[in-house]
Amino acid sequence: MKGIGDLPNPVLIRGSAMGGISIAMRDPMYIDFNNPASFSARDSLSFVFDFGLNGKSTKLQSARGAKHTHDLNLGNLVFSFPISRHMGVAMGFVPSIYNGYALNEKVTEDDPLYDPKIGELSYYFKGDGGVTRFFIGTAIELFDHLSVGVNFDYYFGKIHKMHELYFPDDPTAFNTRLERNYIVSDFNFDIGLQYTVRFGEDKRLVVGMIGSTTNKRTRYTLEAFDYSLVLFPNGSRKLDTINHYTLYNQQITLPPTLGIGFTYVKDHHWTVGADYTYSNWTKANIPFSKDSLIASHNIRAGFEYTPNPRDLRRYWKLIKYRVGGHYQNSYFTVNGNPVKDFGISFGAGLPILNRGSGMAFLLGRTTLNFSVETGWRGNVSRNFVRERYNIIKFGISVNDLWFVKRKYQ
Repeated sequence: MKGIGDLPNPVLIRGSAMGGISIAMRDPMYIDFNNPASFSARDSLSFVFDFGLNGKSTKLQSARGAKHTHDLNLGNLVFSFPISRHMGVAMGFVPSIYNGYALNEKVTEDDPLYDPKIGELSYYFKGDGGVTRFFIGTAIELFDHLSVGVNFDYYFGKIHKMHELYFPDDPTAFNTRLERNYIVSDFNFDIGLQYTVRFGEDKRLVVGMIGSTTNKRTRYTLEAFDYSLVLFPNGSRKLDTINHYTLYNQQITLPPTLGIGFTYVKDHHWTVGADYTYSNWTKANIPFSKDSLIASHNIRAGFEYTPNPRDLRRYWKLIKYRVGGHYQNSYFTVNGNPVKDFGISFGAGLPILNRGSGMAFLLGRTTLNFSVETGWRGNVSRNFVRERYNIIKFGISVNDLWFVKRKYQ
């Protein structure tokens, strides 16, 4: 895995189905934690809870063959509630970094790097683990148009990386294994703005901005293990520790990030929007990576349509249909070339109905959401490897009235 690892787009399932947009999403029914300014949109009587799971299928294709991987992860566990009419808070857990791979590479006689004095070489690379983000944020709405918010973040987790080198032509050689554990634990914060312009009673334009102007510094502890590795004819192994050390208070420097976006909403019928995010990774410092880092550009766009949110007789007209797409160049290069990422997505929000007194009415505040994203990253001729991926997300969003004072007679 290049760089620090795979950086998932921090959005809930609704945004994922719409190409991953989130910066200008402002809806009292959903939590869009990527921009904390959206928290002030919370209904003054409501409590919102959102839970999601992510499943990913990946095919890595190279000139030498293909490899398939599958995994299932927690997507999000977040909730939000109002403090006052113009102020809201949110908190929860979301993934921040994924790190999972297993790769084999060989240097044989027909390879330009082959040295007859050494013979064939066999490399094995493996990584697992990740970093989770816990956030708590708040926002306040000013002048009925401008909302300002901030997220306070705590990052925690462990990334494990292993590198093995074998000498197949010499059974008596001491092969090597290097293992590194990066234990992350640190605090940070993010800021966001949203400005709303209304056109009549049923249309509005929201412009949003997120980011920081300074580098983010995250501390971690490094545990390093260096081994000599002996392989026996019966297939058994023996490890002998060459070196072991622990370094505390190490530091990863992540780049400043700026994101802008807009959404245009017509009542509850449709929403269209787009985001652009820029991260200057040339200013980053990742001590355990020797990769060439570049500036990353990310463009996303999406659309949501509800045929008739008030038609309680035909359920299909209550469903929120979503579609979107994205283009991104990753923050690292492979073989001297940027890694391009293209993808399309679609999904839906399925409202849960409550039937009582002989008629159906819309809870409207509880929705089952799903999204499907398919795309590809990299190019065999330029980057040696192309990744084809399919991501399925499924979850539930509950919006309940928790702050109603009931009267009894």
